[in-house]
Amino acid sequence: MRVPATFAAIAGVAGIAALVMLQTRSDDPTPPSASNSACANTLQVVTARSFAPVLTTLAPRLAADRDCVRVDVVVADGRAAIDRVAELGADVWIPDDSSWVALAGEAKLAEFPEPSESGEPGPPGAGGAGTVVAVSPMYMVADPQAAPDLDAAGGGWANLAHLLSTDSGVQLRVRDPARSGDGLVGVGAIGEAIWLSEGMDASAQTLASALPASQTVLGQAVPRSGEVGLIAEYALDRLLAPPDPGGGTAAATIKRDTIFAGSDYTAVLRYTWLPTAAAVADSSLADPMARVLAALTGGEADAALAAAGLRRADGSVPGEKPEGLPEQTGTPLGILGPHHVEHVFATWYVDERRSDMLVVIDVSGSMGARPPGSTEALIDVVRDATRDLAGLLPDDSELAIWKFGSNLSPPRDYRTVLPRGRLDAQHRDQLFRATRQLRAENTGTGLYDTILAAYKAAQAGVRSGTPSHVILFTDGRNQDDPGSLSAAELRSELAAAVDPEREVYLTVISFGPEPDAEQLAKIVEPIEGYVDPVQTAADVRAVFIHVAAGGLHH
Repeated sequence: MRVPATFAAIAGVAGIAALVMLQTRSDDPTPPSASNSACANTLQVVTARSFAPVLTTLAPRLAADRDCVRVDVVVADGRAAIDRVAELGADVWIPDDSSWVALAGEAKLAEFPEPSESGEPGPPGAGGAGTVVAVSPMYMVADPQAAPDLDAAGGGWANLAHLLSTDSGVQLRVRDPARSGDGLVGVGAIGEAIWLSEGMDASAQTLASALPASQTVLGQAVPRSGEVGLIAEYALDRLLAPPDPGGGTAAATIKRDTIFAGSDYTAVLRYTWLPTAAAVADSSLADPMARVLAALTGGEADAALAAAGLRRADGSVPGEKPEGLPEQTGTPLGILGPHHVEHVFATWYVDERRSDMLVVIDVSGSMGARPPGSTEALIDVVRDATRDLAGLLPDDSELAIWKFGSNLSPPRDYRTVLPRGRLDAQHRDQLFRATRQLRAENTGTGLYDTILAAYKAAQAGVRSGTPSHVILFTDGRNQDDPGSLSAAELRSELAAAVDPEREVYLTVISFGPEPDAEQLAKIVEPIEGYVDPVQTAADVRAVFIHVAAGGLHH
């Protein structure tokens, strides 16, 4: 289930008579509004801190004399909000971006249609599930030292991505992606801008390269010397406020001419109405939910949205437009899907990369040739990429390395280069020494037998709670291997080996024109394997980093 990628509100739910009393839970420091002891029903809403004021401001407008229901507002952000929805059995979740749905899991939300391939949304689901109720654009806010570099580069999200992944000197300041939509969407926008233009492997590599140049903070990402901060409009409006004439300390710390909206894309937070499946199934909650949703998507919410610094769901400003902010002219970026969210978290948090890997490397004679864009032999490029992969994995991962070629170790086509072991300091040292010995050998490509053997070996070593992966690199096709399995036989053997209790993800990296990527994809289809064709040395490093950063394609 994914969320519609849209600015547009889905309205038309109105005319339901109900009294809604909004009460803020003790999770939030905001004083609770007046309660009504006569209210028999409670609608429990978990929402982001930046949206909670909208609900509390709407309370007087939603009051009526009968059919009252108390709305219990619990404030929680990021991943913590998912846990709160599940723990409380809440009725509705309004997160600060739709992309959090990718991680909802135990929250058990009501389903709604996925958007089309072009990103167009489908209709809302039952109970209005998937309705965007407000938005807040994201901006790149540069320190005066960094602003000229970003401006000269083009002022876009992809331009920022390239500055962060090179030795430009520009640094990034961003809110913690696990604790805020600001951080998740901000980092995601950097990755998406590269994904759309250069592909997912390049996106993963860019994020990995940008991380060392990034400062992750809990508060607003106001940039310091040489930094670009990613700030949502709802917060930026306050940071640009003029000093308080009464002697207060308003934080007018950001100059308007250093704010960039994104010349290529528009990144935006989408506050989304997400009822739980249980709430939708409860007929007694239908009218109260419809009344609150109607208020949020209609004109009733304008004053509340304006006070919170948010826009209507269609992107229009409900009050006076913040003065001095640049226009959002770039193509709107879509909702981050599960794979894209996985990239962000696996890049930003090393524990998210915990997995067991078997790396299987072709050492047939052609691996001694130099690939396009490299002064090294292909086998050396793969050796370095394998080290990069290991460097991105946490110590409690386990890793093994095989090399393979026809009858390399009769009767087998593979030989262990590094036995499987925990990636502690000793094993990492062994890995470095073992990969140093990798070289092209006078052998053919014993591909099919090796794929099956590697898959079964990984299955045998599956640890509960730890993803298990096989990453196989080849620049050839199955040949010069007497007695080898046929393509049909390998497909059949893999299908028979599938065990839901011992799940293994397989990625075959096929280099150059020689491998038949389409045929390989059909062969590994029964185990939902993925074949990633690459053409240059830079592509090789990118795909290995992609694998480490949550990029196994399944």
